[in-house]
Amino acid sequence: MASTPCLLVCDDAPGFRLLVQTVFEDGGFAVAGNAATWLEAERDAAELQPDAILLDLWLPTFERDGVMRVRAAAPGAVLAVVSSLATSQVAALVDGIAGIDLILSKRDPPEEMVRALRGALR
Repeated sequence: MASTPCLLVCDDAPGFRLLVQTVFEDGGFAVAGNAATWLEAERDAAELQPDAILLDLWLPTFERDGVMRVRAAAPGAVLAVVSSLATSQVAALVDGIAGIDLILSKRDPPEEMVRALRGALR
């Protein structure tokens, strides 16, 4: 991993993407890309090979195979899934999907998401 970890943000809400980009850049990440659809997320993950991917589960619909395609496109990245649901609800939703390293909730303070993702990179 580089000294400044590279992050791909995948979320269909432009306001959340902007917030996340600002918070993660302030937290020492380089945001290399922003994807708003499953197709963009998969393509950008493959092209950028980021250190970490922050992946909203609803782009705009939940697709279990979409999560798996993004995971397969960047196998070396830490994959953090995020949703507006509570963390326990997200965990139940993604149960059985291999390769998810971290589960986050949009209800968490942004600084906690940065801290959790940085910890997962270690």
